[in-house]
Amino acid sequence: MASGQPDGLSEATAQVIIIGGGLSGLQAAHDLQESGVSCLILEARDRVGGKLWSIPLGAGKGYVDLGGAWTNNVNQPKVTALAEKLGLQMIKQNIIGDCIVEDYGRFRYGSDPPLSREDQATFVEVRNRVEALCHTVTIADFDQVLAEYGHMSMDELVICMGATETVRRLVNIWTTAMLGVESTQLSAIFFLHYCQAGGGLLQMRSDDAGGGQHLRFRNGSQSLSYGLRDGLEPNTVMYSAVVERVEQNLTSGCQVTTRDGRIFRSERVISTVPSVLLNKITFSPSLSADKIWLSAHSKLGFYAKVFLIYSEPWWRKFGLCGLSQGFNGPVSLTRDASNDQDGLFALICFVVGQRGREWALREEHDRLAEVIAHVDRIYGVEIPRPIETREQIWNKEEFSQGAPCPVVPAYCLRSLSQDQWRPEGFIHFAGTETSTVWKGYMEGAMVSGSRAAKEVFDILSTS
Repeated sequence: MASGQPDGLSEATAQVIIIGGGLSGLQAAHDLQESGVSCLILEARDRVGGKLWSIPLGAGKGYVDLGGAWTNNVNQPKVTALAEKLGLQMIKQNIIGDCIVEDYGRFRYGSDPPLSREDQATFVEVRNRVEALCHTVTIADFDQVLAEYGHMSMDELVICMGATETVRRLVNIWTTAMLGVESTQLSAIFFLHYCQAGGGLLQMRSDDAGGGQHLRFRNGSQSLSYGLRDGLEPNTVMYSAVVERVEQNLTSGCQVTTRDGRIFRSERVISTVPSVLLNKITFSPSLSADKIWLSAHSKLGFYAKVFLIYSEPWWRKFGLCGLSQGFNGPVSLTRDASNDQDGLFALICFVVGQRGREWALREEHDRLAEVIAHVDRIYGVEIPRPIETREQIWNKEEFSQGAPCPVVPAYCLRSLSQDQWRPEGFIHFAGTETSTVWKGYMEGAMVSGSRAAKEVFDILSTS
């Protein structure tokens, strides 16, 4: 196993220090070592994977993904290639059967929800216009789009498009399910920019082939992280290494100090720390005003997952696929999280946004009871009690503190679109939010890790 901490070392040296052992950091280390560059990963947790965290339910009972879970094999080539290399088995997301929208009823997957005639027409109009706008948020058109929509929240944008109250509620499920932030609190430009990186709103929201939620990993998405880690040189990953200080010196390179006093020296540093958490590290000299501004003004939405595990997939008996949207309780979205091959039958409940923040203040028993009661109301049928449950509140996890991707104000996006996360001295930046494709997803993390590794290698190979 390529992990651990060399005994008795208070200092260690490598050409590159990578802060963070999520997919982006592991991918960067893989690429660097493949190119002959030595590196160490400093991981704050006692595991690799970051926001990929797969929990086994018992021998032969399958895994639940407390964090990132989905990919596809159509337009996410890096994840696809790694999964195939590692021989990982995939599960196709179930879309056979009807979906449910609370208060409105059921509808076939891929068709439009059963709204009133006015709401139906407005929903289709808003969805199509948002989809079209997603593809205009490119570097070439950015200033024009920013001037036109930069002052608007996502809610204000769809109101301008004629959204009814019902359509506004549905749009809010888009933003909370994807980013954990209410549509009234989310920059329209950021949301459009985020969707554009994933090929558009429709592609990101889809559970069908090529969509953001098409495939899951039979043994959990963390298998990707383990596969990358196990391909690294021994003792590449240092666990429980919480970085507190990064110092740059023109003559001696970088010195990285951890919370427990360990010191690591390198020529270059790759940080995969989310922008909103960069201010937890002391940089000397300070990062640029742009990066400090970004760290101060980025925010992480509220994101929690609750798994309800059953002895059978009861929803399928009612002709349902397990996909639902909720309005009148803590659950915004459910999906079928089953692994039929291992006899695991589960609904995953997304508890996100402001409703999630309020829900998280309750005691654990009350939280679970609320989720179960809301699922009962959404489905409106006599359903069995879960035989097992799992809960993960990402905002309570010290080194994540929220949803899949930091949300950035519109005025920060201009500089990011221009510099593409340029290095600061000897420090380079990776992480899914820095990717130009599939931000917030595993593909984006891996792409960013390879990009940062190439930046470093190109410099080291010419110096």
